[in-house]
Amino acid sequence: MKNTIYGNRKVLVIKIMARLKYILILFLISFYGCSGSAPEIGQLIWQINYKQAAEGSSVYTSLSIFILTADKDGIEDVDSVYLINDDAELFWKLDRESWTIKLLEGNNWIGSNSLQMNDGSSLPSGLYRVVVIDKAGERDSREFNIIKDMLYFSKERSFPELYIDSDVAVISEYSENTLWIYDEKMVILKNININSGEINLDIINNDTANRARWISLYSFDSDRGTGYIRGPYSLQGNN
Repeated sequence: MKNTIYGNRKVLVIKIMARLKYILILFLISFYGCSGSAPEIGQLIWQINYKQAAEGSSVYTSLSIFILTADKDGIEDVDSVYLINDDAELFWKLDRESWTIKLLEGNNWIGSNSLQMNDGSSLPSGLYRVVVIDKAGERDSREFNIIKDMLYFSKERSFPELYIDSDVAVISEYSENTLWIYDEKMVILKNININSGEINLDIINNDTANRARWISLYSFDSDRGTGYIRGPYSLQGNN
């Protein structure tokens, strides 16, 4: 009985601490955004991705989101980006060590391809806020809505396939496919656009100075506006 009571108290303390952390983040965002000129979110693009591990059949969702910001001091003045779901009391934080910068048509977009739940469960639906904060604490925000239907994976949809031997083979019904190549610490090294077909593994190793250790396959379904991600797969047994 004592163990049960202790366990219940421990779970309650964890929930309280998580809620306090969420409230503190919201307070800091509000406190530092009170005056002065703020960075501006010029455009916001996002999409739902369905993910499937190299081994196993479970499918879960992640979010890809990128922001075009305009700041008088340049992108170097942007300090952090928060994604917040108030109803679910959840937030994700991106900073210089965790965000990805994409150059599109001469503009720098910052964001991530892999915002997801820690336990692998589906993202909650509902209203999301994106908050961009600069080094002075000024901010701008934008909202978007994820409806439940977007998070439902229909078995009528098919995942692309990735096979690794001396060649990397891709089988996909989608026209837009990209290999994401990572180093040992899962830091992205290179993106390779590929149609269904093969690419020699030596080419990947040579292009990454033999630093390639992991690989994932990303495919975009232009009809539905969603992405499909398989992997990551280990390359260590093939080097």
